[in-house]
Amino acid sequence: MKVLKNKLLVIALGVVALVAFVFSLESYQKTAELEERVEFQTELRNVIDDAFKPGVVNFPEKLNVDGNSYSINYSVNQDLTDHIRKLLKRYRPDYTAVVVIDNNNGNILSAIGHQRQNNQANDVLAFTSTHPSASLFKIVTSASLLDNGSITEDSRFKYRGKGTTLYKYQLKNKESRWTRTQDLKSAFAHSNNVVFGKAAINNISSEDLFQMAERFGFNEDLMVDVNLSKSRFLHAHSDYHLAELASGFNKDTLISPIHGAVLASVVANEGTLIYPRLVLDISSTDEKNEVVWNNTIRKKEVFTQESAQYIEELMEYTVKRGTARRLERGLPYKLRRDLAVGAKTGSITGGIPEGKRDWVSVFAKPNYKGAKDKGISICVMIVNQKKWYIKSTLLAEKIIEYYYKTVSPLNEIASLTSN
Repeated sequence: MKVLKNKLLVIALGVVALVAFVFSLESYQKTAELEERVEFQTELRNVIDDAFKPGVVNFPEKLNVDGNSYSINYSVNQDLTDHIRKLLKRYRPDYTAVVVIDNNNGNILSAIGHQRQNNQANDVLAFTSTHPSASLFKIVTSASLLDNGSITEDSRFKYRGKGTTLYKYQLKNKESRWTRTQDLKSAFAHSNNVVFGKAAINNISSEDLFQMAERFGFNEDLMVDVNLSKSRFLHAHSDYHLAELASGFNKDTLISPIHGAVLASVVANEGTLIYPRLVLDISSTDEKNEVVWNNTIRKKEVFTQESAQYIEELMEYTVKRGTARRLERGLPYKLRRDLAVGAKTGSITGGIPEGKRDWVSVFAKPNYKGAKDKGISICVMIVNQKKWYIKSTLLAEKIIEYYYKTVSPLNEIASLTSN
């Protein structure tokens, strides 16, 4: 009996040792895979960084790691990019950055820049975060007000003076015969700084707004494949500063054009942020053609679907009745009928390069019954120095028209949806 117990004990110890070995092996393999992934990611960032030079950014097609050659698969749609370049050469603003993102997966379909001097490309602009966000930030503030405050669709706000200014006296709860009222939809569509400033002071805290900004991707590395500089958002240090930040009436909040497109994408995706990606995967160049690094889709919840639905309405109303009316009026009837288009505009002087920024962040997606396609999001940033050459909304409208006529025709989308 004692011998049997000893044998059983030996067997049990052997099983335990085997299990420990298996777990140790799996842990070692996972660590090795993680280290290999980090190595590919680091090398990828380095070679893409080297590509960022004045003019057209020619991203490398090959990657060399430990003496082995690998091919890089990008998300860029070359036909769309070539079309946008033609538009920029035609209108020649002082500086322009255009980003187009596929809302379904975060793929960057185009990210380019242009400058009037020498009428040449300046693609680096699309990846820089040296630009005041202006009223684009009202998208973030709206989400914070709806998620954290007591704001509803029926809320109305009193204000004095011009909505495009933001003086301290305008933030006081003092009424006069010049006091007017406005609901959130109209305030958003016409970019009323006073309404957004007072709404933030009276309904949310500096921390509430800061947390919502970080959920939208501010102060965060948005991309794993590119060293995209972070968009910056600060804590408010006073009520007036909170009003400035909430309305976008400041030069402290900085954003990249890529992040500008992401703002609209979050709304189109019902409150979910799908991180942008330029590189889809890396494959070996031998006969196996094996994928060795995959840039998997990453996402996070930013705010509730209910809030997203209302903000989508705000952005669509901005296109119908607000500062982005050019988008609605310029599109052909069929596209106006079959697309849901929403936008937020912004303008402010400052940033690098110096000049007055004309922003638009817009989503466009099929509105067929049961349509699952989330469409695209576009960010156009134009920097005007001495004169204006083209409005950002007009450029966005031309990109939407080309995309849904040539790149992804609506009739094909409709047939896919019906099937």
